[in-house]
Amino acid sequence: MKKFITLLLFCLLLAGCSSKHIPDWTYAGYNQLEDFKKAYLAGREKIAALHFAKATEEIKKSGDLDVLAQAHLTKYAVQTALLERIDDSCYLKIAAVQSTPENSNYYDFMKGRFDQADTRYLPEQYRNIVDALRRGNKTDITAEGLKINDPLSRLIAVGIIIQYEECDEKLLQNAADTASRNGWKKALLVYLEKLADYYKMKKEAEKEDRVRKRIDLMH
Repeated sequence: MKKFITLLLFCLLLAGCSSKHIPDWTYAGYNQLEDFKKAYLAGREKIAALHFAKATEEIKKSGDLDVLAQAHLTKYAVQTALLERIDDSCYLKIAAVQSTPENSNYYDFMKGRFDQADTRYLPEQYRNIVDALRRGNKTDITAEGLKINDPLSRLIAVGIIIQYEECDEKLLQNAADTASRNGWKKALLVYLEKLADYYKMKKEAEKEDRVRKRIDLMH
């Protein structure tokens, strides 16, 4: 999404200093993608699907395969944050025609290929967590995960950690708190379920019961 956002900001800058026409797809595509993320994280899947379809429709007007690939990677990242399996066929079709280091390395990151991912091409917030995952030190992984400031980026990192490493109580609780603060109900339920399972595995019945009661009250 970096290129997409950069392009949008450039267009906004042009609006303030010249009379050049700003392509409608930059606004529409960006806004639809943002609405997709909010709806999906909240659990409004049908609405989210409509927003994503509209986002890709707008992007296709430009013919920019780089940005189109980034849109699909954004979708996969949100699904990863929710611990869902992803269908990456759309991205792979685009990458077979045109690929960039930024996109391919981000894809490697999400697929757990940490040794292949070149951190120079990853968004800055993920570079330290990739280094920690390569080392396999659980304390460092947790510490780096908690340092990520952007809420969604933090959930994406936690989602990846859960897939490829053992996740501890601190990260799971922080992920649930992050989802709660942002009103992302679906994400909150996902991480509360994971936290309850963690307490069950650790035989901490009182903590598990308290979390499951919280889950019941949210339905």
